[in-house]
Amino acid sequence: MRVFNAHTGISPYQYFLNCKIERAKQLIEKNRDTYSAVAKCGFVDLTHLNKHFKSVYGTTAFEYMSHLN
Repeated sequence: MRVFNAHTGISPYQYFLNCKIERAKQLIEKNRDTYSAVAKCGFVDLTHLNKHFKSVYGTTAFEYMSHLN
């Protein structure tokens, strides 16, 4: 874990979360459905996704989806 953290600057768990959030973002862009992203990415509920999504992107998943054209 120390080597991973020294190499990437984040913990393995944070890397895992970032991957899940990125996948959720891709699904939201593709399907325009936040609830399917929640289910497919393994989040407990929309609030759980929004908490992590907002920490990375500065906006909730629904707000992000609303700004897509």
